Amino acid sequence: MKKVAIALSFAISSSFALSLDEIVDTALKNNQNLKSIQSSINVADENINLSRKWMNPTLTLGVNDIHFDEPFKRDQEAMQAQYIGFSQVIPVGNKLDIKEEISQKDKTIAALQLEDTKLILKSKIYEISYNILILERKLELLKKYEQNIKKIEKLSQGLYSLGKSSQNEILSAKIAYSNVQIQKQNLKNMIDNLYLKLEQISYKKIDTIDASLEVGKLVLNMDIQNHPKIKIQEEKIGKFNELSKLELEKQKGDIKVNVAYFNRDSKFKDYANISVNIPLSIYKTEKVKALKQKIKAKEERNRLEDIKQNFKIELMSLENNINSAYKNYSMIHETIIPLKQKMQKNLENYNSFSSIKPQMIIQNLNELISYELKSYEQLEKYYSNYSKSKYYRYKALK
Repeated sequence: MKKVAIALSFAISSSFALSLDEIVDTALKNNQNLKSIQSSINVADENINLSRKWMNPTLTLGVNDIHFDEPFKRDQEAMQAQYIGFSQVIPVGNKLDIKEEISQKDKTIAALQLEDTKLILKSKIYEISYNILILERKLELLKKYEQNIKKIEKLSQGLYSLGKSSQNEILSAKIAYSNVQIQKQNLKNMIDNLYLKLEQISYKKIDTIDASLEVGKLVLNMDIQNHPKIKIQEEKIGKFNELSKLELEKQKGDIKVNVAYFNRDSKFKDYANISVNIPLSIYKTEKVKALKQKIKAKEERNRLEDIKQNFKIELMSLENNINSAYKNYSMIHETIIPLKQKMQKNLENYNSFSSIKPQMIIQNLNELISYELKSYEQLEKYYSNYSKSKYYRYKALK
């Protein structure tokens, strides 16, 4: 029965463990910032619909030639009339087509910004999650070493009772134990806060994370041409070019047609007026505005090349940092720590209550703990840079 209870307890605790991909998927579904960006895409859809529509017509109602001495008498002269008028601006050229293209580019930019934000979110989740896993490893390490310190404290007390050790060595063991307690408390606080941060961006309470901390040398590749940040810049360049076309197209002024019907007294016949307003592009302001948009397009093109260069260098830098941390971690974990562990074992084995003092054992143990923690510092650097590289190594997210 006891075994069943233990197995059930383990199954319950394991059910709360989420993989990194599961955490990312949850965040992508629940994150409110992403939903806000999605709303902007929906707005862009409506702007596309609006771009094809004509301006609303204007309805005019009026009464002319009102005499102040007899304002309500409408048969005094032939020009007195009540009228109704209708005006409509008729677009000329390809303005509506260009406006639709501009609106389409705005929608594409909004969609790409959503993808870019997803990548940032994924990278952040990876970084927080790996940080939690490493801190939990550190905590387990300190729990293991506090047991060793307790053993040394008992050894010191035994030697002191035999007159072969001073009380200071017992105090040193107590101080080392207390120092570990402080470090443990700090780690617990950091872990708790990181879990809260993870809950903040994923909108889900997460108890444990299921992910491996295996390390190895990496070669980072990036499909730079399809990265959302690059695509956004390309769309911005296209948008400014379309805006330039629109300004030139405005040289073909939209025609305004006016129709009015005038109703007069029965002594006079009713009549109608028809007029057409055609703006004249005399001062060529449209060409100046078109040139301004071309300059902005060139500015965005320069920025695109700058982003590409920065992406390339940043990814190379991350790769260098990852592999440097891997080498350092391997050196500490595979060479230095085993040697310090062997020294610790030798000190404990050769202690004869006379030749080896507990202080030496404590000092070596502290150094061993220090190197273990340094190895985790390298692990932190490895996974911090690895997580950041997730942003650059674009793969379409759902």
